[in-house]
Amino acid sequence: MEHEQFDEALMQCIHTLRAGSDMDHAIQNLLEIIAEFHDADRAYIFEFAEDEIHMDNTYEYCKAGITPEKDMLQNLEISTIDRWLVLFEEQGEVYLNSRDGELDENSEEYRLLKMQGVESLMVAPLYSETKLIGFIGVDNPNENTYTLSLLRSVASLIVNDIQKRITLEQRVINALARIYISMYLVNIPADTQKEFNSNSDVRKYVKQTEHASEQMRTAMEHMTDAQYWGGTLAFSELTTLNERMKHCDYISHEFYSSTDKWCRANFIVVDRLENGDLNNVIYGVQLIDDEKKKELEYQAALEHALANQNEIYGELLQMQSGGGVGGRKKTKQGLFGVIAVEIKTNRILVINRALLDMLGIDETKKNQLTHEDFLSHFVDKKAMEKYLAVRDTLVEPYVREYEVMRGDEHVFVLCHTKLITLANGDRVSLTSVMNITENKKFEQRLLVQSRMDALTKICNRGYGEAQIEKLLKAKKNGMFLLFDVDKFKHINDTYGHSIGDEVLIQVADALKQTFEQAGVCMRLGGDEFAVYAPEITEQMQAETMIQAFFERIRNIAIPQMEGDAISVSLGAVLCAPDREHVFEKVYQRADATMYTCKKVIGNSYDFYIGRNPA
Repeated sequence: MEHEQFDEALMQCIHTLRAGSDMDHAIQNLLEIIAEFHDADRAYIFEFAEDEIHMDNTYEYCKAGITPEKDMLQNLEISTIDRWLVLFEEQGEVYLNSRDGELDENSEEYRLLKMQGVESLMVAPLYSETKLIGFIGVDNPNENTYTLSLLRSVASLIVNDIQKRITLEQRVINALARIYISMYLVNIPADTQKEFNSNSDVRKYVKQTEHASEQMRTAMEHMTDAQYWGGTLAFSELTTLNERMKHCDYISHEFYSSTDKWCRANFIVVDRLENGDLNNVIYGVQLIDDEKKKELEYQAALEHALANQNEIYGELLQMQSGGGVGGRKKTKQGLFGVIAVEIKTNRILVINRALLDMLGIDETKKNQLTHEDFLSHFVDKKAMEKYLAVRDTLVEPYVREYEVMRGDEHVFVLCHTKLITLANGDRVSLTSVMNITENKKFEQRLLVQSRMDALTKICNRGYGEAQIEKLLKAKKNGMFLLFDVDKFKHINDTYGHSIGDEVLIQVADALKQTFEQAGVCMRLGGDEFAVYAPEITEQMQAETMIQAFFERIRNIAIPQMEGDAISVSLGAVLCAPDREHVFEKVYQRADATMYTCKKVIGNSYDFYIGRNPA
């Protein structure tokens, strides 16, 4: 009976991971299954940080009536569980039957467990190859379920998904860390923060307190020049952040630091609660001293030049072409594009060479360039209309990204526009323009990588299932196929994993050749694949495509396999156009059908036939 319960729980875990389009949600459901199996108060996952000194409670499930502990179990020192590390190495697991009976009351481990009300626990390690990356466990399990079989089995199932997320997150963090001199992940409801990177000037002023709001206030008081205190402290105030970011995901504030540097502070939304309130935000501080000083220098030069109209095309243009104004040091040309436009007449007063090059405009024609000519390079005309509607009344800088045309080439730019009133009363829009095309390409690469299976170059599970779910919700009914490679373990064991990988690549290629034009192809994981082909709702049409796919499978020839044929077992579901469908149900039907085909040798398939039509 116990064995049957274990098998049932394990299959629930497997199906939960297979069927979940959202990995985080799938793991959360998985922990619920584990907790219920063990009749435990909590089930959880801890992951070790990159510094290999700290660890975080990243996932948690609590049964009804049990207080969540996750938010309090962040940035803990791994040394707290030194005893567990030894047991992981020696025994492969940790049992604790009685806290009071087995632990030293003066130990940090005892203190932490008592604080959480943990009398007993079971923990299994999470290994990525041979490296320990964390652990999965349950608190206060029923004494009749003291077996780690389920925890050990689940640990091997989820570690790859966790590593993929860690890798992607770390790449994003590293990319952001190149922009910000200080960067924190702030949890607004808990008023806690996690440091990603920080310079020594900031770190030494951060109080040793749990409250992010207090830490931030103290640091900014010391790091901001006195005349900028009011604005900077108001910007950094966490209690008002929800209201200020109610309708936006990004806000910024410029200030002058106590170390005589210009900085820009930014809040960026990471995620929100179900009610729309902020959950996690990134707080980052950029050093913009060079940019700001150039802007202020240019503004001063512009004000001076426009006070005397005869000087516009003298000193000012000289500065923008690389010379100095009023004895100022020459500035490096090409860092930013700059354009100054007189509000009253829309006349271009100044446009520098860097911006002309950015737009592919011949410098010899800049004197004939009109404001309309300049705006014609911007792809999104509605965005330009929106900008022009607010430009004349700007109070704060107007910062936006745009797509512009440089001949036939698409270029992405970041524009920073300020409205300046000159000494003579004339108003001028001053815009600095930065080419961010490489940044956008990098973002696109990250997006593609997050959607693609690294080995086979087709959709990964998360993105593929999300696309199919959208099609089903939109009632784009069709054919769903689920299949895996027959005797794939035998292939890996006999010919090696490199040949196994080649089999998966060629199977995916056959899948793409047959179905990519007609639907969504994805790798679910391991040797399991799926495809959804909208508009294919008739069995005869479906069978024609399946046979074409089998023919391509039969034509796969890998020399190292010495004539050993590749075959698949396939389950099919036809989603009738007059019925509602959800991905989970369709997947379950195809999964059950696929396993009935395993009894047939070679490429085999069958269609789901239930009590009611699919």
